[in-house]
Amino acid sequence: MNKKQRVKNIDEYKKRKKNRYKKRKIKRIIKRILITFAIVAVIIINLCGNAVVTNYKYKLNALEKELRKEEIALDQVKMENLQNSSITNVEQKAKDKLNMDYPNKNQMRYID
Repeated sequence: MNKKQRVKNIDEYKKRKKNRYKKRKIKRIIKRILITFAIVAVIIINLCGNAVVTNYKYKLNALEKELRKEEIALDQVKMENLQNSSITNVEQKAKDKLNMDYPNKNQMRYID
């Protein structure tokens, strides 16, 4: 009905007013529900994101620990390699294991 129309029946007018109030009330309730739903959805998405980030951090820490262990093992292999390749160790192994020694004067031959 238009605003300019006059009310002919007071009961009809009251009924229309009640309906408008109910509609407004329902709209308010729906808005509140939608806002609450949106807030809950944002919180859930945030929690899921945090869970994923925490999982990746856990995996990263595990990989870093494994990397440290491998670096330590690599350093040990390098140290063993250095010990085996040092001149004094090579000389000592040649003397002990292979019974090698420096040549005597009578074993040397000079090339002209």
